[in-house]
Amino acid sequence: MGLFSNTKGAIKKRRAAICKECEIFIQVHYVRESGYVQNKLNSLSLKSDEVRDARDEWYEKHGNPDTYAKIVLEYLKDDKGEALTFFEKANLSAKYEDVLKKNLNYVPSKSEAIIVCMGLKLNIEETRKLIYTASYTLANSRKEDLIIRYFIENKIYNVDDLSYIIETLCEKKFKDIQ
Repeated sequence: MGLFSNTKGAIKKRRAAICKECEIFIQVHYVRESGYVQNKLNSLSLKSDEVRDARDEWYEKHGNPDTYAKIVLEYLKDDKGEALTFFEKANLSAKYEDVLKKNLNYVPSKSEAIIVCMGLKLNIEETRKLIYTASYTLANSRKEDLIIRYFIENKIYNVDDLSYIIETLCEKKFKDIQ
């Protein structure tokens, strides 16, 4: 059986391995809440400055888009349509690009924004900046956010696996994350 085999047994084995890795990632990065005040996000970057610089250069090159829709449309121009196929497989509308063009102030759900980041194969810095424009963050005090971060940092762009792991470890549906 190959590494990317999609038999039920292979999928189950892959998900079990990812689940274990995510549990370890959560243990290492989880910032516990104390009392009623939530701890601030871990401000120490785990990626090099080169990654942030490249992201910032991309934004400058594309006219510094400032809304979720504008940013996604710019990424889609660079993407050559591969992401739209991904969006369709992830149950986003086949006309997602048209929705964004018609409403440049469009605000997605957090799960939708994450699906878009995965479809575009964004790195963690690009993901953080894009979801921030839709008023979302990836907090170290939320296990589901750490799982999302784990997937993106490790370039695992499989929404079905992400959904399964979040449901298994957090006991909530991916579409219900906030």
